[in-house]
Amino acid sequence: MGLFETLFSSSTADSVPQAQQPGKHEIFPDEKYNVAYAVAARREELRALEQLLETDQTSPTALEAEPFLREIIDEMEHDKEYSLRLRTSGEGLVDDIRELLEHWDKQVDGQIGTIWWPIGADTTFRLYLHYLEVRADAEDDQFSFPESAGQVHTLVQRGLSAMADDDNSKLAVVHKRDIPWETPTEEDQNV
Repeated sequence: MGLFETLFSSSTADSVPQAQQPGKHEIFPDEKYNVAYAVAARREELRALEQLLETDQTSPTALEAEPFLREIIDEMEHDKEYSLRLRTSGEGLVDDIRELLEHWDKQVDGQIGTIWWPIGADTTFRLYLHYLEVRADAEDDQFSFPESAGQVHTLVQRGLSAMADDDNSKLAVVHKRDIPWETPTEEDQNV
C-alpha cells in the first residue's frame, strides 16, 4: 500500500475520534451563542464615539434653546419628581450605542483590537447619525459634530464593510457574553 493510500484508507478513519472526523459539525446552542462580525477598532475611535455621545447629550436642542422652555426645564431639573424629556427620538439610540461602547471598550485592550459587531448595529448607527445630522443642520440647535467625528465615521464604515462582505468571512459564532445587546443565561454569566 502506498503512502497516500495509507493516509486516506477507510481503516484510518476508525482510529480518529468520531468528533474529529470530517463531515461532523459542532452544534452551538442558541441560548449561549449567536453570530457577530469581527471588526478591527482603535482605542481613539472608541474615544471619539464617546465624545460624540457626550457632545450630543450636553448641547441643547433647538427646543431646549428657547428661553421660555429653558426656564421651565431649569425649574423641573431642580424638582426631582418631574422630568421633561425633549430628546426622546435620540435617547433610545444613545442607550444602545452606550451599551455597544461599554462592551467594545472592554474588548480593545491596547491601541487596537477586535470588537464584536452585533447584527442590527448598522441600523442603530444609521438612525443615530442621521438624527445628529438633522440636529447639526437645524439653525437653532446648538449641536455640531466634534472634530473627532471622522474617526467615528471610519469605525462605522469598517463595521458596515464587514457586514457587506459577500463571503461572510468576518461572521463568527460568538458566546453571547461577548456580544453587545445579548443576554446570556445566568449560569453562562458566572463562567
